[in-house]
Amino acid sequence: MEIHIPQKVTNNFRGYTLFTEIYHHTKAARGENITFNFEETKVFESNLFSTLACLISDLERRKNTISFINIKKPLENLFNLKRMLNSDSRGKVWKNLVKCKQFGSHKEEFLSEYLETKIFPEKSSSCIINQHLKMAIELCVAEIFRNAFAHSNCKELFISHYYSVYNKKLYISIVNQGKSIPDLKRDCDAEGAIEWATKNGTTSTNSQHKGIGLYTIRQFIQQNQGKIQILSGKGVWKQVKHRIFSKAFHKSFPGTFVTLEFNLE
Repeated sequence: MEIHIPQKVTNNFRGYTLFTEIYHHTKAARGENITFNFEETKVFESNLFSTLACLISDLERRKNTISFINIKKPLENLFNLKRMLNSDSRGKVWKNLVKCKQFGSHKEEFLSEYLETKIFPEKSSSCIINQHLKMAIELCVAEIFRNAFAHSNCKELFISHYYSVYNKKLYISIVNQGKSIPDLKRDCDAEGAIEWATKNGTTSTNSQHKGIGLYTIRQFIQQNQGKIQILSGKGVWKQVKHRIFSKAFHKSFPGTFVTLEFNLE
């Protein structure tokens, strides 16, 4: 089976639903050779590698053999090509997505280490922000992280990020294949379920999880002039600054995919 990746995979509706299409195209695959062909691909924003890795990890659990071909020079830094050719890395192809991190535990010290060493390294001159903004971003990411393990019953989640030098924006995507938000709120449609999850007053009843809540993230996104986008089940919901948009996709994403966009200036 060969999957052709399009010319541009970016942070928009078409880029997000691409992964839903890939899932449905491959969900019955068992013990097959699956090739991802990047021949036409010129842009692949690296925060979206968390979703690609999440899907590939599931494919590999089903004994499929994954390979990447025709990766162009501009994209090579997102793949560890030398390691990919090493026999030791076969069967774990998703690990070659350099900017992607897998978490198999809800322990937040692992998340803190990732944030400090990968997203906000002290010696990085490309992503310099004030401490208050840094703390707010970390709280937002930690809330999505907690929600995934507390509510979706996921066994693992994936995080990746992309820093745009051009517009000084930081994109962070958190993905899991646990229960989707519509699975947890079955008395309304997919769009309504996500809207319910992001409303003021919708909080966890789990005594071990008393986070800031998605509504607080929304408030900060509005203040920061940023964006939050959620793809869960058949629902797509986003808030851009203070405006809210939602729609239903005709196919269901197997879990929840959240992208947070922050202005760093």
